[in-house]
Amino acid sequence: MSRLDSRWFVTLALSACTVDSSSGTFGVGSTTGVTSDDASTSSTSGAPDPGSTGGSEDSDASGEPGDASSSSGSEPEPEPPTACPALGEWTASAPFLDGSGYAHPLPSFAIDDRVYVHTVIDGDRRLRMATLTDGALSPWSDASPDHGGGPHGFHALVDDQSAYHFRNGHIAEYVFDEQGAMVGDVVLLEDSADTAFGGDRYVWDAATVVAFEGGPRWVFHLGGFSFTPYAYVQTVRRNQLPLGPVFEDTGVAHPGGRPGHSAAFVPPGADAGWIFTTHTGEASLWRASVDRTGALGSWESAGTLPTGDDNGRGDLFVVEQSAFLVRGSQVYRAVLGLDGSLSAWADQPGLPQPQVDLHWGDGHTEGASWGVIDQNVFVTGPDAVFIAPFVDGACG
Repeated sequence: MSRLDSRWFVTLALSACTVDSSSGTFGVGSTTGVTSDDASTSSTSGAPDPGSTGGSEDSDASGEPGDASSSSGSEPEPEPPTACPALGEWTASAPFLDGSGYAHPLPSFAIDDRVYVHTVIDGDRRLRMATLTDGALSPWSDASPDHGGGPHGFHALVDDQSAYHFRNGHIAEYVFDEQGAMVGDVVLLEDSADTAFGGDRYVWDAATVVAFEGGPRWVFHLGGFSFTPYAYVQTVRRNQLPLGPVFEDTGVAHPGGRPGHSAAFVPPGADAGWIFTTHTGEASLWRASVDRTGALGSWESAGTLPTGDDNGRGDLFVVEQSAFLVRGSQVYRAVLGLDGSLSAWADQPGLPQPQVDLHWGDGHTEGASWGVIDQNVFVTGPDAVFIAPFVDGACG
């Protein structure tokens, strides 16, 4: 099957998608309250020109289209979507819950051809797994019978076939076997949970990957609820992949009181990209430029998000040159300019039901719950995963 053009690097909010430039494969990989020793603070000076190119875990407290290819004796494969893909109609998987339980506020992500969903079933913390084949998911099974549940949401992200989360002051990497099951618990990369994030211990947090073609790949942690002051913290920190034991303070604060879903966009070959971010439960959208050194510019308004329906909650993610937004059961798309500008948001096919079952108190940020496998995207609903194919979309 043809894949999306390898010249476009995409970074995500639950998870970051990557392009294997050697194979031309577009997919998802690995590298989603709570305290870390503050590393050296980086200067915000030298903000990039947006147009330039070139153990066990602690428990919680309380572009252009690519070429079609063909092989000898076989039919040519269809052309992949353009550099500005749109979405086809959504279909629903079988339920991943086989008893009383919930998905949100916990995260989901994708690695290779597998979808992973954190959930709680009859009081047991589970990481559920299914494999996507020909646009349909296999029956659900447990990738881990006991990991990462509880009442507090957290963020998980993916880069280059590795998945991470940052719950409770940890820099945690998931380890999977060849069948996709977790090998024991997560591997902790920090020296101490008291030093990884300058003393903050996060839940209900936000993070994204900013990946430069042929160059550095940065994880930006955008803040969240910290158990240390028992309040939301807006400090933006960064760590270069492969992740080290400390996220350093960028000297830039998140513009919203409650850091929400975020995504990043870097044009192919560019020396600068953009992080887009939201305030949980509100309609504000901001962007800031970031360069290859990890220098983060000042936040500026990137407009207002559509209202949507139901509780207006849902994911924000970028695929190639298209930004997608879920608000309740409504889905929207905007085209990203190479200068980081956004077109008007336009309707896409809606979900079968609102994405987020907002059942936990005080409306805290839910974990990012989406991923990309081949030419399909999924978002996790209250008890099932919704899947849509990418289709051609106009870049104008």
